[in-house]
Amino acid sequence: MLEETRDQLSRLTRERRAELGVSLARVAEASGDPTLHSSWITRLEQGKIREIPSRERLEALARGLRLPPQQVARAAGQQFLGISEEYSTDGDARAIVDYLETFSEEDRRALRAMVEAFARSRRSGEDDGQ
Repeated sequence: MLEETRDQLSRLTRERRAELGVSLARVAEASGDPTLHSSWITRLEQGKIREIPSRERLEALARGLRLPPQQVARAAGQQFLGISEEYSTDGDARAIVDYLETFSEEDRRALRAMVEAFARSRRSGEDDGQ
């Protein structure tokens, strides 16, 4: 039996850092956590961290990578605890959930209204035989 590779947080960190085009030191600096050093991020990216980081460390990493904390926490749960949750297979619902906290109350109401209006129009179209 093949052992599943669990490297979701390591991979997310490497890929996001490459996407942003920033150094390890820049991620550490942007995290706002003076205890988050580039050497720790290097070990994380290389899969050498064996224990799940604290919530505070994950939140700092999320700030440094400019990602929603939920996305970083989910990747950590997958990598270190084998926890996997699926909102949708294509990631659309997951993206909405991850960024929802960053929306104002007004933005959330508008998003909800758009989704509900879209769903009503789809149902209406189906009822009309379209």
